[in-house]
Amino acid sequence: KNLGKGTHHLRSSLCNKAASYLKDDFNVVAIGVSGETEREMKISHFLWLKDKHIYKDITDKNLLTPDSVFQIVKKQSAPLKEEELIKKAIEYNDQLHGYSIPEVDRCTVISSILVALQDIAFTNSFEDFHNYEEDDGEEDEGKKYNPNKDLIKALLDASERVLKKNKMDTRKSETILAEYGKITSNLTLNSRTITVKRKTTLNTVLRDLILDIKTNIMPYIEENVYDVLGLFYTQFIRYAGSDSKTGLVLTPAHITDLFCDLAEITKDDIIFDPCCGTGGFLVSSMKYMLEKAGNNQDKQKEIKSKQLIGIEKRADMFSHACSNMMMRGDGKSHIYFNDCFNKSVLEKVKNEKPTKALLNPPYDVGEDGQLEFIDNALDCLVKDGICIAICQMSVAVSSKSSVIEVRKRLLEKHTLEAVLSMPDDLFYPVGVVTCILVFKAHTPHPETKKSFFGYFKDDGFIKVKNKGRIDTKETWKDTKSKWLSAYVNRENIAGLSVTQSITPEDEWCAEAYMETDYSTLTQEDFEDVVKNYTLFKLMNGGN
Repeated sequence: KNLGKGTHHLRSSLCNKAASYLKDDFNVVAIGVSGETEREMKISHFLWLKDKHIYKDITDKNLLTPDSVFQIVKKQSAPLKEEELIKKAIEYNDQLHGYSIPEVDRCTVISSILVALQDIAFTNSFEDFHNYEEDDGEEDEGKKYNPNKDLIKALLDASERVLKKNKMDTRKSETILAEYGKITSNLTLNSRTITVKRKTTLNTVLRDLILDIKTNIMPYIEENVYDVLGLFYTQFIRYAGSDSKTGLVLTPAHITDLFCDLAEITKDDIIFDPCCGTGGFLVSSMKYMLEKAGNNQDKQKEIKSKQLIGIEKRADMFSHACSNMMMRGDGKSHIYFNDCFNKSVLEKVKNEKPTKALLNPPYDVGEDGQLEFIDNALDCLVKDGICIAICQMSVAVSSKSSVIEVRKRLLEKHTLEAVLSMPDDLFYPVGVVTCILVFKAHTPHPETKKSFFGYFKDDGFIKVKNKGRIDTKETWKDTKSKWLSAYVNRENIAGLSVTQSITPEDEWCAEAYMETDYSTLTQEDFEDVVKNYTLFKLMNGGN
């Protein structure tokens, strides 16, 4: 008998009930079929692996053999590589771009889906909103049943349940849900029909996106949901959420990890990010501290609840930061929805006695503005605390009087330990050249002090079509080790690093002081320079 929408749930219940009598002694494949016609037919395959308590729900249009089911599970259970996550992130971003959904809204859509899919009731029922016979009558389109409105409501309700389950602070939860609520006004997602290439069809854009994420992201999650969700989410918002015009440039994950090494983070550090964006530095710091805490559960709880502080004034980024931290297993960290120059918030931060500040200030505030963010962060740290920031290279080399004035003020109060020149395309697809500045708080810079300057231009990552910028040769681990060794030991290495005394008026970059390593030059290097110079001359009229 056709039981309509309830069929799917009844099929699941009957199959699992039958499998439950056998799963303790056998690997069980259960197959459920419902529907009275071929058009209505739905087929689900359920796999129980004995002794492992692993359960898989595999939906397919065709009946699968047991071997096929096991192959699918084997593939799904394999670790998802970072480049595959990047590929999926780019794919979803391009898909939403094709429907003219703005960058920030794309992040909101993905965030809400990742949160909602952690709710079992939503995961098991969202497909049913489009499981009905479409009415082809002459009735007014506006009066027909629109499954997308119910789907969006279910998505928001599921997100609210997940936030409550994770004990998210009420104010944070309300801010996040308000951001997610913007989906309700997106015509592409909530309209009943959609027109593509002059053909109007039932609109299943949101349902299909949720299904794809459920199928291609969620199955890879085994013991720790936060590793996969957090990594994928970080990759998506980095690709879809970066915008040099608004100053939002999200730091790549391997660089946020590098910050933790440069800062020599311990399990007892208190980390502060005054412009935390989507929470990349807080996520990396939490991971480092949890590893150092080992199996000490009390210390792990303390790290998550007391040792991570962030401030973000953009509502969308604040929502993403809170979601990002929650997906990493934390909904209680001190992330403030405010301006990092607000005195009352700064007092709260100072009372927590942060020991390390990690930040990527907005770039649209100019060179002196970026230095003001660093100065502000340093003032919040305990004495000898470490502040590390990644800024535009012009911050370190500009000769503007306003920039020199702020650099002078910084050196009067704090010590410049190092400046590291980063790869030119580090923030691809956003084009911006950057450097990392390292300061020690509340110790004036000695005149005879030699700061460390690293020419860290080659991290081994290359741009690959449809994959982003990745470590194809897997050399980053060795490269980072070489960089850290030079930094920690303050080594002068031709072509890589140099130590130099500086003043506020000097250029703060390795390029100004480092010896050239001519031993690495090749015939190809010479030919490339000649070709580039010739092309430059031609493009400028030969002058």
